[in-house]
Amino acid sequence: MNVMSYINRIDQTDPYKRYGKVLRAVGLMIESLGPDVRLGEVCYIHPVKQDKKPVLSEVVGFDEEKIILMPYAEVSDIGPGCIVEASGDPLTIKIGRGLIGKVLNSLGTPLDGTPLAKGLASFQTERTPPNPLSRAPIKEPVQVGVKAIDSLLTVGKGQRIGIFAGSGVGKSTLLGMIARNSSADINVIALIGERGREVREFLENDLGEEGLAKSVVVAATSDQPALMRIKGAYTATAISEYFRDQGFHVNLLMDSVTRFAMAQREVGLATGEPRRRRDTPQACLPICRNSWNEREQVTVVQSQLFIRCLLMAMI
Repeated sequence: MNVMSYINRIDQTDPYKRYGKVLRAVGLMIESLGPDVRLGEVCYIHPVKQDKKPVLSEVVGFDEEKIILMPYAEVSDIGPGCIVEASGDPLTIKIGRGLIGKVLNSLGTPLDGTPLAKGLASFQTERTPPNPLSRAPIKEPVQVGVKAIDSLLTVGKGQRIGIFAGSGVGKSTLLGMIARNSSADINVIALIGERGREVREFLENDLGEEGLAKSVVVAATSDQPALMRIKGAYTATAISEYFRDQGFHVNLLMDSVTRFAMAQREVGLATGEPRRRRDTPQACLPICRNSWNEREQVTVVQSQLFIRCLLMAMI
């Protein structure tokens, strides 16, 4: 028996639970006095009615001694004095090969209500990008399965490309074609800010059973809070990084990065972040990161709405 592993686990365990209480809720924000937390840490807000489940929320800022929280879901029965419990960890999801063929929400929970497979690994959704000097140059082409792209606009393994077009002209259809026909081992598809009906149509008409069989889909629809739409992108990126570490060539497909930026803008303005030119906060700028290690790479394909007023706001 390896006793040291148990001793180390005890040393890393926090024997004390940290609590605070809600002071007020304004718009998207919930302010609390305590607990002792870090930026990005997940907290549980216990509703007034004890028979309801605690509300998951994330620490997004501080105002002197007050903690600024943003919930992952619509809240009800939350009022002044409600208990806020710190978890001690940032958002962590379960990842493994059992996710292939699943449609998940931003927290990694299957949308069809089926339980997750056992033996999945815990993975933080937000990780440090790799060192620029560790990135290898893009040398090997990848077949996306679309002849017009493979012949005239070759994509390299590990490259990040954008699909710029207006709404309703076929961006999602093209992403579905790439997911079905690409030479990549696994597709991780992030549907950010789509309407609920469009998610079903993409799965059935664009992706199909053939594409879903080698894909993991993360859906954060437009009716969900802005924080959930942001976390959907990071959850999909974390899943792609996990499979990359397992030696797979992964396609990370995001539809759309524009709505992700809109969600970042919504959160940034709600937390009081200083506005930049055209009312665009700093949070909109670092939209997505590319991933690489010495074994395999992640090829990133992002669709972006080509809207004149949006592009002007991002300048």
